[in-house]
Amino acid sequence: MRVLITNDDGVASDGLWALARRVVDAGYEAVVAAPATDMTGMGAAIGGDLHSGDLRAERIDREDLTGTACWSVDGPPALCVIMTQLGAFGDPVSMVVSGVNPGLNCGRSALHSGTVGAALTAANNAAHGIAVSLDVTDAAMEWDTAVHLIPEVIERLREITKGRRVVNINAPNISLAEVTGVQTTGLAKWGDAAGNLQPREDGSWLFERQPGDPKRRIEGTDNTAVREGSISVSELIGITTQHSDLNLGDFSLTP
Repeated sequence: MRVLITNDDGVASDGLWALARRVVDAGYEAVVAAPATDMTGMGAAIGGDLHSGDLRAERIDREDLTGTACWSVDGPPALCVIMTQLGAFGDPVSMVVSGVNPGLNCGRSALHSGTVGAALTAANNAAHGIAVSLDVTDAAMEWDTAVHLIPEVIERLREITKGRRVVNINAPNISLAEVTGVQTTGLAKWGDAAGNLQPREDGSWLFERQPGDPKRRIEGTDNTAVREGSISVSELIGITTQHSDLNLGDFSLTP
């Protein structure tokens, strides 16, 4: 099976290559296509003028991934997914794995994550999507913990024959031996980071990202699972509709 590896932090991120090595070592045929620069917070944006603009990508050589095609793309991760599925880097894939993001993508703020956006874009383009994120602490990054579940999740998604699924994984930044378990979770009502906006005298603003409160926990949510030392696994649903009570069909067309 052919798997696309992408991220939103760009090709300079160690997490991208830790993820790629895990997928390749597990025996899957992989292609890496990731942003040339940091595209954090882009969500599912594709950027640029796709009707008349040029789309550019350059080949990357990686000695640790001999035989794996690696590409640096001038655009956000969702664009990497779309270009792949349109045949830019060989045959389309049936699986997209995005990450590893340094920093959690928990709660409803995952909406803004380019890491998660790539996985959601995959589901809109005939592939399953997996997003992987790792908490950031004062300790060294435990990439192996974040990528450990990937082959098993790939295999479980591979068995799905109807529809396309999206799985969001968030891991604590501890060694695999220290992980207390794997929890299936819902989304917290908040993310794992908050924004602070400070006005400046010149009319601009200073935006500072602040970490979430580790003491704020609701059982069964992704934030809480990670804070308790577990790997959080959530299945996300992309754009959908619901039965509306807004009388949306009852509008007047009278001028």
